[in-house]
Amino acid sequence: MFLEFHSEYRVCFPDEKIFISRDHNWAFSAWEVGRIRNYIKQGATVVHIDAHLDYLEPFCEIEKIKTENEAINFGRNLGIAEFIIPAQKNGTIGNVLMVSNDRVDIEEQARVERAYTLNHYEHIYRRKWFNDTNEQSVILDLDLDFFNFNYDDWDCNSVLLPEHLIRRELEYMKKYMWEWDMVTVALSPEFCGGEEQSKYLFGLFLDVFNLDIKKAIPW
Repeated sequence: MFLEFHSEYRVCFPDEKIFISRDHNWAFSAWEVGRIRNYIKQGATVVHIDAHLDYLEPFCEIEKIKTENEAINFGRNLGIAEFIIPAQKNGTIGNVLMVSNDRVDIEEQARVERAYTLNHYEHIYRRKWFNDTNEQSVILDLDLDFFNFNYDDWDCNSVLLPEHLIRRELEYMKKYMWEWDMVTVALSPEFCGGEEQSKYLFGLFLDVFNLDIKKAIPW
């Protein structure tokens, strides 16, 4: 599988409304593109599945996005944990439902709720969250570092879930959570344990979601 690990790496599968990027800040841009293309309605809910919460205020002033080029230029200037709040502030994203075992804590509020694992979500939050998103657009926002238990070691020493468990969790996301209006995926090689680990996880994602990387196009 050919993959470039430069900061601008972005490909998408337009028919499936799936957007891939090396770094997670590009999710902001993808959501804006999705809104502009009418993939999602204003105030969409994001289901953020990630080793990290990624809920930081950006240093730059938040702009109202009118074009796809504006979305990409603004996303380029965001930090890798700064993409959710600006999307909420400009109204593209409404509620954020997180599945993350990040040791960082944030104050839960009306627009942010959190489960710690998919099992926790399944047993405690599934029915409530599903009811809360009735008639809303829902986006799956996945960071592949979710499958690495040792994401604290930068670019090395990965402790990945066994392959059959990764496949099972990806299958669960694909079939048993929501009918996703849009999917964004961050490759995050440094937090997956390195480039090879990120490529491996990306390959599993492509396989489970029935995607051919040769059919991906830049965005």
